[in-house]
Amino acid sequence: MKFTTLSTLLLLPATALAQSSSAAGGSASAAAPSASASSAAGNSTDYLTAVLGALTGAGLTTLVTAAQGIANTTEGQALLGSLASGNKTVFAPSNQAFSNVSQDTLGDTALLTQILSYHILNNTYTASGVATAPNHTIARTLLRGGNYSLPGNFSAPLVLAKNSTNATSFEIIQTASNTTAGGNATAANLHVYVIDQVLTLPQTLTEALPAVAPQLFGLAGSIPGLADSLASANGLTIFAPTDAAIGAIQSSLGQLNSTQVAAVLSNHVINGTVAYSTRLTSSNYTSAGGEAFTFMSNSTGAYVKSANSTAKIVQSDIILNNGVVHLIDAVLVNTGSNSQAAESAYSSATAAAATSTEADTPVTATSSATGPSGSASGSSGTSAAFKVAPIAFTSSMMGGIIAAAGAIVGGALTLF
Repeated sequence: MKFTTLSTLLLLPATALAQSSSAAGGSASAAAPSASASSAAGNSTDYLTAVLGALTGAGLTTLVTAAQGIANTTEGQALLGSLASGNKTVFAPSNQAFSNVSQDTLGDTALLTQILSYHILNNTYTASGVATAPNHTIARTLLRGGNYSLPGNFSAPLVLAKNSTNATSFEIIQTASNTTAGGNATAANLHVYVIDQVLTLPQTLTEALPAVAPQLFGLAGSIPGLADSLASANGLTIFAPTDAAIGAIQSSLGQLNSTQVAAVLSNHVINGTVAYSTRLTSSNYTSAGGEAFTFMSNSTGAYVKSANSTAKIVQSDIILNNGVVHLIDAVLVNTGSNSQAAESAYSSATAAAATSTEADTPVTATSSATGPSGSASGSSGTSAAFKVAPIAFTSSMMGGIIAAAGAIVGGALTLF
């Protein structure tokens, strides 16, 4: 997107920045020592009017209409009001981008508020501060709550990367397709990029897995209650073997009993923690089966190890509404199980989340699949443990596992 497309945004009055500071509780040189609530509200209104006027002048009329459409709802007012507080990065879909969105979606104010929230980052991001692929920058958006509640009240992230160290643009990486953020303009406290498609909200596990790991999805669906338990977990990391990886070891898996199958399955999951690629730099994670994960990286890529099984991470940071998936090129055949260690890891995560102070801090660390770490423009992120509901293998799930194991031996089911 050419910079000239955004030139009109630069017409946003300089006074809007002072107004936003006043409305947000900050200081402005012309502000009185104490401002009344009505004055702050008036400044906020002036600020939003100026911002929407600048977006209109830049030709982003459908975006403005969408913003106006949510202005009379509680959630919409909260979102629009938050724009004036601190620096923000805004990915602004063009009119053409919105033309591909259904009228039903545009008319659903709750859904539309979530979509717009996912286009706003709670910091300033530029290409110079975004990681170079295959590394990723995990950037927190304003989308949180409802189906998008993550442990510690963290907001849903976007995955960013650029294709070279000197690139002047970067990609917003999503499962369906990537979006380029190129030319930009600064309007008051907003750093605005015009993009050519509306970003897709984070998918649920049952929406994402069929596209990225069909056989794994088939497995989860074959065990009663398992898919639902994973989908409802508040914080989840899954190392998902590709179809080729599952096929390569299918005959060996037929030799496992139901308890061993359950162990292998749980040793592909970190329960209660969302470990994006930026956090796969330590071995301080315990699987849902109570086994330790080890992570390594070198010039050939990033790897995860469980017991004696090692797999390469071939696609990282597939964002879920309740966690993240990393695709791996081999099955982690670890039949070990330690329920006490699994419960201890969960308890530690719960305790840490109860005192977490990072709920509104964007994660901007940029270490990932290979290469060194860095940070995006703005504050740096740190790892955290999260409060979650434990994933338990219920009696009905175990019955399904036993049936699945029997089917493997008979060659009727593909399973890892």
